[in-house]
Amino acid sequence: MLYIRAAMGILEPPAPVLLNVWKHHGRAVRSRIDAVADRGAYALPVLAEQLVVVGNRLMDFYVGPLWPGEIARAVTAKLDAMGVLEPSAFQPWVESAGGYQMLELDADGSMWALRHGHAGERYVHVHPARWAPLTYRVRANVVKTAIMAMAHAGVHGGDPSDVVVVNDARRLYLGLSAVEAIDVTEGIGLLIDAMKKLGGR
Repeated sequence: MLYIRAAMGILEPPAPVLLNVWKHHGRAVRSRIDAVADRGAYALPVLAEQLVVVGNRLMDFYVGPLWPGEIARAVTAKLDAMGVLEPSAFQPWVESAGGYQMLELDADGSMWALRHGHAGERYVHVHPARWAPLTYRVRANVVKTAIMAMAHAGVHGGDPSDVVVVNDARRLYLGLSAVEAIDVTEGIGLLIDAMKKLGGR
């Protein structure tokens, strides 16, 4: 199912949009977690290696209902309606506002920051707006921990919000120190809870 969705442009947004789903998109990440759980324990270290793309900084993580492909199509439709979709129009439009423009999506009220990208045909660089609806501002290690705790629990059982499961994931796959507790109202616990609600197994 994961590969079918990707092929349909749901997990991988179509050009000209560039969206790093590992860093910014809960449903896409949740689908990849479920795919790892289907493959079994050997896939866990591979997943941990893939998380290098998340980096080490603060980031904005979208936990709304739209798939990356749906976001991309909504963004490009709005840009087209505004007459700024073509590269020759998009770049000056973005630069006229100090390097980024904000766009709200009608489908769920989420807010997205648009920058000019330099990845060839993917010149519309999209990421969730800071402190916006359906978005959490979190540290990279929080995202990595939440992903690996959910994947670990998916393979071996248990509750990914359990501090023992979280610390196993941090120790075994991420080389991070243990945390004392998990609170579902903040940090790791909040992100795990949000991704649980996105569906899946």
